[in-house]
Amino acid sequence: MDAFNYLSVMVSMVLGLGLTQLFAGIGNMVQVRRRVKFYWLHAIWLVLMIGLHIQMWWSFWMMRGVAEWTYTGFAFVLLGPATLVIASHVLLPELVDGTIDVERHYYDTRTVFFGLLAAAGAWALMLESAIGLRSLIVPFRLVQVLGIFLMIWCAWTTNRRVHAGCTFLVIVMLVSTTLLTRYRLGQTQME
Repeated sequence: MDAFNYLSVMVSMVLGLGLTQLFAGIGNMVQVRRRVKFYWLHAIWLVLMIGLHIQMWWSFWMMRGVAEWTYTGFAFVLLGPATLVIASHVLLPELVDGTIDVERHYYDTRTVFFGLLAAAGAWALMLESAIGLRSLIVPFRLVQVLGIFLMIWCAWTTNRRVHAGCTFLVIVMLVSTTLLTRYRLGQTQME
């Protein structure tokens, strides 16, 4: 077994934990649905978080090109998946007795949730250059910077229109970058 295959197990386990948490949280909310006050934007972010976990796992394939792994390099690689798992936990409301106001939870936790997503975006921005795969300066980074800016804006504001608009832009960015840069395993266009 080579180093990449060995290390990819841990990345897969961490991302799998995040997906398990999201799926279990959705299932729990469905079980107590009569007590859950639904909020459409929260539901979209639950789906987006599933997509972000899958995208991160799928993108990890690019790391197979790393010639030499170090402990600190791998610890840095794990920061992104760990951040997504923590953000997923923050996004899911605690299922307490009484009515669960998902909209209130969404806006109450927005600073932490979107702050974590901004941190994950900054991590992704630096990852390939930190690991030695690609230069920091490539056109694709503009999309990443826009994503970080949108997450910071959502962390800062409670304006519902801004949150809806940013969410729409994130969907467009995730779908388009997946189709253009990583639709096929190992594909790296838009360099």
